[in-house]
Amino acid sequence: MMTQFCRAALLIFLALLLTASITVPGKAQMGGLGRKGKGVERSQAETSSDDTTLSSDGIEQRDHEITATGLTGAFPKGFNCQAVASPFASPYRYDGSKRRSDRNSGLHGGIDLSLKEGTPLLAVASGEVIARGEGGQLEGIFLWLRHAPADTGLPYWVFTKYQHLATLPDLTEGDRVQLGQVIALAGKTGTTGGHYGATGYPHLHLSTFYGPSKEYTVKGMYSSMVHGQGAIPDDPLILYLRGVNGPAQVRGLSEDRRKVDIAVVGEDGAVYPAGSTLVWPVRCERK
Repeated sequence: MMTQFCRAALLIFLALLLTASITVPGKAQMGGLGRKGKGVERSQAETSSDDTTLSSDGIEQRDHEITATGLTGAFPKGFNCQAVASPFASPYRYDGSKRRSDRNSGLHGGIDLSLKEGTPLLAVASGEVIARGEGGQLEGIFLWLRHAPADTGLPYWVFTKYQHLATLPDLTEGDRVQLGQVIALAGKTGTTGGHYGATGYPHLHLSTFYGPSKEYTVKGMYSSMVHGQGAIPDDPLILYLRGVNGPAQVRGLSEDRRKVDIAVVGEDGAVYPAGSTLVWPVRCERK
């Protein structure tokens, strides 16, 4: 009887000892501050990377499947223009390496143009500045514009995002910009470290979102995610496509209609062809 009592007492003692050893003070379990001092817990996406820290704002994941459009651009005769280095929905970076599979299933959410640092970037259409700032890795300094149908001649609203800028643009929210206006300078912010190493990758990442409404909300740790009401991310080359009522019709086009004529701004500041309402985001040289 005494033996059974001793065994029971020993089991109780061991249970109490084990409980004490795994109890963690409540304060230690609380989430810490996110970057810029905001009380936001950092997600796994922000802390796992190619030896660097990612910005969840820069990931650009949306509830919309990214698929290639098959669109290709054609510039006016007599001009040399900076071509797309990594197209929309491509699984490859400009250097041929594969993209990470944990963002947009490894597909590119915009287009990249390889540029020298300081290259002037142009407003692809007249519009309004709606957000600007500096994000984290994979995003860098950014600028958002909103373009009304009256600005573009398209039957829907367009939101454009310019990323990896060299410096914060000398613009403020609410400013109007004009077609072809220099709005920023190309840079490599948000690209140093990880895949691109210490030197980074100077380029423009241009994203476009198409929707039925001018309404939008700004979200994210860096206030860098603009969510247009009903807007979806899709190929920036759709900007220059005429004769469709929305991005949904693009993938049903015949092959001969997938070559898109793109208007440009020359070194003289003029638009070619004259009267165009949308232009390439960098100036083009005469051949």
